[in-house]
Amino acid sequence: MKKLTSVLLALILILGTTSAMASPKEIDGLTPRDIKINPAGLNPSAEEMIAQGISPTTGRKLSSIKCPDTFAGVAVDGQYRPFMVQISNANNGVGTVKGGLYAPAPVNGSYADVVYEACQRQGGAETRMSMIFSDTIPDYVGYIRSTRLTHPRIRQEWNAFFCTSGYTNADVPDEWRKLGVKNPMSKNRNAKDPGIIYVGDAGENKPWKQYVRRVKGIKDVNSEVFLLKDLLDNVVPKDHVPANHTWKFTDEIPAGGDRGEIIYVTFGSKYDSDSRLEYDEDENVYIRYVAVDNYVDMPYRETALIGAENVEERNSKGQLVRRVAYEQKIPGNTITFSNVIIQGIKMKWKGGARPDPVLIGTGNADYFMGGKHIAGVWERTDYDSRTVFYGEDGNEIELQRGRTLIILMGYNNKKSKVSYE
Repeated sequence: MKKLTSVLLALILILGTTSAMASPKEIDGLTPRDIKINPAGLNPSAEEMIAQGISPTTGRKLSSIKCPDTFAGVAVDGQYRPFMVQISNANNGVGTVKGGLYAPAPVNGSYADVVYEACQRQGGAETRMSMIFSDTIPDYVGYIRSTRLTHPRIRQEWNAFFCTSGYTNADVPDEWRKLGVKNPMSKNRNAKDPGIIYVGDAGENKPWKQYVRRVKGIKDVNSEVFLLKDLLDNVVPKDHVPANHTWKFTDEIPAGGDRGEIIYVTFGSKYDSDSRLEYDEDENVYIRYVAVDNYVDMPYRETALIGAENVEERNSKGQLVRRVAYEQKIPGNTITFSNVIIQGIKMKWKGGARPDPVLIGTGNADYFMGGKHIAGVWERTDYDSRTVFYGEDGNEIELQRGRTLIILMGYNNKKSKVSYE
């Protein structure tokens, strides 16, 4: 009897070890899924959801959203005026650059409602974040970086105001023209015609120039911030109408799918673009971790500017420079996600270096919510339409209330893959 018991215990240990050592499941992002879509129309408008006290972008109760007195946004004034901002992900938004650990972390990034991550360089050596701010519009947002074709195509489905530090002249101005958006650098831009796209380091004739700042003491490209709330109050057209982009939300953890508590995202560079997201059951969120050379894996956090104030001073050439001074610059809140969506796309490249993603049509989509993984599909009929995410039953999927991360994954690129467990 003792011998039998010992054998059984040994077998249990072996099976337990084997289970623990099981390889994560890799997502097949290329093979079309046999899901019949039940086309979703438009959901209730942002104004209708706000009237019910619900955020159209996060599904949260507006009364529960706390933010500093210096902020604007739906939770403050009940007005739906989303901003999309191009955010640096240098060194994965965490890793060491001049200035130390967390030096490139996004300023006030924890106030974003939706975050898009997309490959910026062929081979996966860099990604860039596009953050949608709506519930709360911070006073400062950064660090602002440049635009590629990916980003006007994302912005179009929101018809949101847009901040960028620059763009590729070879592609982006023509793309804006095709989408019916004026080139922000055109000569006729003035206070009467500010447009909806604002470019950092623009010429002095641009009405948004005074709302672009450099954080004092940072000399690299990751130093630019926009005074988002002031820009919203003083420059952006009051009559602009954003697109109806509301999603469906639920308080219930998904019943279907399989286990999805850890997500491994591979673009192609361990320290610059790859990441791991782990589910925190207590908070019902996913925490993004990245590898940092000579450190343990670090969570994705924002930069907090303590005692920030606007200053103007002369540089060594006598030129007037607008900066943001601060008492302290420290890592702030961890940026967590209630929903992680892996949107499988075809990523093409122009000139071998400039991303040219296919963001209309249909493709595979994988959802991670509440520690579960659900396989589905996405569809977008044209650039003026929103991307609709469908579940395994073919109906528009209901998201958890909170922040959403959408990763545009070009599975056709050799290094790009996602696995989970």
